[in-house]
Amino acid sequence: MSTVIDAVAEADLPDRYEVVNGQVVEVPPMSLFASEVANRIRDELAAYARSSGRGRARNDMLFRMPLPDDGTRNRAPDVAFITFDRWPQDRPLPTRGNPADVVPNLVVEVASPTDEGEDLIAKAHEYLRAGVELVWVVYPRLRQLYAYTAVVTAPRVLTESDALDGGAVLPGFSVPMAPLFPVPEDDPAGG
Repeated sequence: MSTVIDAVAEADLPDRYEVVNGQVVEVPPMSLFASEVANRIRDELAAYARSSGRGRARNDMLFRMPLPDDGTRNRAPDVAFITFDRWPQDRPLPTRGNPADVVPNLVVEVASPTDEGEDLIAKAHEYLRAGVELVWVVYPRLRQLYAYTAVVTAPRVLTESDALDGGAVLPGFSVPMAPLFPVPEDDPAGG
């Protein structure tokens, strides 16, 4: 299948990009703080992947996310989890090109200073329409996580005093929220 990315020389693509409505869109880098939160979540998901044998955790990987109104849609969530049901462990991979031709089961978007809240919510709904089963939108400065499982329902809001679980998508996954959030440098109380 030919994609819009095929028409752009690999050397001409930005470091971080997505494809929206047939256009390559450069994505600004995450802040250090947001990146640390994303990496802590990925670490927990990777530990779950190893212990459960259910799949793999990835970050900053481009995935094909086709929508009825945009079959070219490609997104690079901050973190993703893909079960071996969707992406078999022994599936051969191309050595060149992007994106991964699989819709993750879980995606995580961590808000950075360059992100708009409404855009993150819209992206969460887009992921669900593309077939993602669970979306976590994390607001690190607020120390909150919004868990979306359906476009038409309100998200479940978790705070640092809660435990984060994977529900039916990641059975048995549960970690305390507080350690996912580093102490911000400009926090005089230290937390």
